[in-house]
Amino acid sequence: MADALTGAVVCDASVLGSIVFTDRNRAEAQALARGRRLLAPRLLRYELAHVTVNKSARVSPEYGARILEGFAAALRLPVRLVEPDWAQVVQLARAHGLSAYDASYLQIALALRVPLATLDRRLGKVADQLGIRAAPEASA
Repeated sequence: MADALTGAVVCDASVLGSIVFTDRNRAEAQALARGRRLLAPRLLRYELAHVTVNKSARVSPEYGARILEGFAAALRLPVRLVEPDWAQVVQLARAHGLSAYDASYLQIALALRVPLATLDRRLGKVADQLGIRAAPEASA
């Protein structure tokens, strides 16, 4: 299994959302994901759908169509979806003051011993404390 995880990162919705919805953090998000095998809990798709709903509700219909295209692109990204250990998710969420959503990304990264790619400030701080935060890859 270690070979299958070489170059892997657990990538949260803040990173993928920044890439597909082209927000101000896109360059940093791309550097976190570039050339890596992406892993995430299944809830990633729900989180990206939620971002899509919120973004499309606040913009013109023309721009809303582009947001929907971004969501469709996100669903095509090669992300391996992984089931977390739910009991550990609860423990991590309580121990670090995280939502269960964020703790699920953290739990998978810890269990698989791979870095966590996130732009979320609180989750990033916990990942830093645990020594598992992904560093951006240099541009090619």
